[in-house]
Amino acid sequence: MLEDFRLKVFMAVSEEGSFTRAARKLGITQPAVSQNVAELEKDLGTVLFTRNRGAVSLTPSGKTFKEYASRILYWYSAAGVMFGPQGRLASGRPVRVSADCLAEALLPSVLSRLVSACPGLSFDVSGSGDVACDLRIWGSPHAVEQTIEEGASLLCVVQASAVSSSPALSALSDIRNLPSGVGLAVWSPYVPLLPAGLGSRVCIESGSVSVVEKFALVYRDTIALLPRGTVTGEGLAPLPVSLPSLAFDLRMEPSDGFSGTPVFSSLRTLFENFEL
Repeated sequence: MLEDFRLKVFMAVSEEGSFTRAARKLGITQPAVSQNVAELEKDLGTVLFTRNRGAVSLTPSGKTFKEYASRILYWYSAAGVMFGPQGRLASGRPVRVSADCLAEALLPSVLSRLVSACPGLSFDVSGSGDVACDLRIWGSPHAVEQTIEEGASLLCVVQASAVSSSPALSALSDIRNLPSGVGLAVWSPYVPLLPAGLGSRVCIESGSVSVVEKFALVYRDTIALLPRGTVTGEGLAPLPVSLPSLAFDLRMEPSDGFSGTPVFSSLRTLFENFEL
């Protein structure tokens, strides 16, 4: 079984606040708990717990490490499921994904991580509206208040990013006050959500992220508005601009037969931890 037992010991101690209670929870001796924690601290080169008369608490380093440890243990578990007896992820065929333009822009980065971990896995991505799919992923303008159904399908909030190839625009902090002669290249779903008065500054709009990127690279007096996490073009630098009105909620809905699979769980975790 894939696992570093010391991480389980660390998590047990951090949750129980005691070496003795952690030992009871894990079914091992208290000296074994102490030894595992000491080895982990030695390997990391830092103290994870403050010991005080039988009670322990996390040090600042320990609190930081706990975030990493919980994720590492999750991926140990996920890898065990993927490559263990239950790990027939693809069932001999690609996973069918129905995606709108936002999901299509984000999927390559996310799917490549999963496929690299499980080379036998493949995906067939089609446009939104495909009813015969294992998984539907789509975006909608950000809603502060969510219904129960909306909350269940919500993956993450995708913020907008303003990028430009012009060093002269690198300090621009508000696109509502664009310098004269500067235009906007806009990902199409953002157009109806633009702040008032900016419609006339749109030089080009496209549902293709790459088209918007290329335009901004060629025309240096242009600012591109794109979903964060999709910008790949070298030479484009983010501007310190806040674009709250352009945020999108990314949602995921599996078919009944796909909802309990390791692939669905892994994809959801990858999206939830994606830098957006």
